[in-house]
Amino acid sequence: MSSPDTEEPKLDKARHIKYWQRCHNTFLPSAYTSNDSTRLTFAFFIISALDLLSVPLTAQDRAAARAWVLSLQHPDGGFCGSPTHSITGENASKGSANIAATFFALIILGLVAESEEEQRSAFTGVDRKALLLWLKKLQRSDGSFGQVLWEGEPTGGRDMRHSYLASIIRFMLRGSVPEGDENWVEDIDTEGMIEYIRSVQTYDGGIAESSTEESHGGYAYCAIAALSLLDRHSETFTPEETKRALDRGIADRQSLLRFFASRHFPYLAKEEETRDETAVNHLQARLGELSLDGGLPYVGFNGRWNKKADTCYTWWACGSLRLLDCDRFYDSEPSCNYLLDITQHRIGGFGKSVGDPPDIYHSYLGLTTVALLGGSELKEADAGFCCSKEGARKIEVARDGLLESLKRQSEQRGRWGADEFWGKAAEVVKVK
Repeated sequence: MSSPDTEEPKLDKARHIKYWQRCHNTFLPSAYTSNDSTRLTFAFFIISALDLLSVPLTAQDRAAARAWVLSLQHPDGGFCGSPTHSITGENASKGSANIAATFFALIILGLVAESEEEQRSAFTGVDRKALLLWLKKLQRSDGSFGQVLWEGEPTGGRDMRHSYLASIIRFMLRGSVPEGDENWVEDIDTEGMIEYIRSVQTYDGGIAESSTEESHGGYAYCAIAALSLLDRHSETFTPEETKRALDRGIADRQSLLRFFASRHFPYLAKEEETRDETAVNHLQARLGELSLDGGLPYVGFNGRWNKKADTCYTWWACGSLRLLDCDRFYDSEPSCNYLLDITQHRIGGFGKSVGDPPDIYHSYLGLTTVALLGGSELKEADAGFCCSKEGARKIEVARDGLLESLKRQSEQRGRWGADEFWGKAAEVVKVK
């Protein structure tokens, strides 16, 4: 560990590239085989990390990733998490599409597209209508979302992550299609989503699964990002209405900001090394002890009261504050120093906390946070998408390209008639 007084902490980009290239060899390193059902999640972390590091995939790798992702699409809408959860043939309807896998599938399709033509056709093969209808079925009457459908009903708790994923999936596929058009699909209940999010703010200002449960920095990020994506998608809003979902969905903004202000505290190496894991977090600083005028070399973030600093919570906190236009609530330099000098690992990647080996989850969120804070030759990060801004732009191009393609198909069906249209479509497939 270097001292900020002698050498500025830096991202060891070459080692991070090697770390992520090793992970890319199989998408699922042997240490993660017990997490096979979430293989799409790991694929996103790996591909997006290489994108942030400006490491292009070969044309063969891009084609393979695209074909693999599309093979996981469920016939009733959505995507399955891995091939072991993707059932084909007679039992296809019994597969297990889930909301997280669907998000990761769509964003991977966007990220692996390079040329403008590839980007515009990135979502070709995605059954947009079935997916959006499936997404609507995942929403409950109280505005929350489940993870999967079981016998037609949403199940999987009322995790705030599901609301975030629903909002971003909606952004990626919905677009502006007028009601009455054959490609129009009934929307999710956005007002219900906003009201549900508003209802789960807790006494300390944070966000939880319900207003009576423990608040959590990750839940808070998901709530804020879900609302911000509703606003970002609303092309029909006037300039005066920007962020209106974000304004209406947070019951007490000042209390939420106090919650985030209480999440960061100075890292003290000696006390951290001797701390009993079960003890109260004595590193939690009172607000008056923190200064934005410098003097603290390392500042970490936790996600809940009485917890140690953790690499991932730097993303949840800094990403949330960026979406709230409140970067002034923390000093980015010591926050970045904490990642680069305390949890960055010598073989590349980031550990959860000091001394921990790197893992895919913390390595990705550590890297994305460094990108968000504007450091170390990384692409600029999008706080809402949790990937590069370039990747987020590709997603918008892919969405617009899919809608244009569907519109052209509708026009051709109108000119040729259905039988002639599908006959010509079959000929095109044979040629390809």
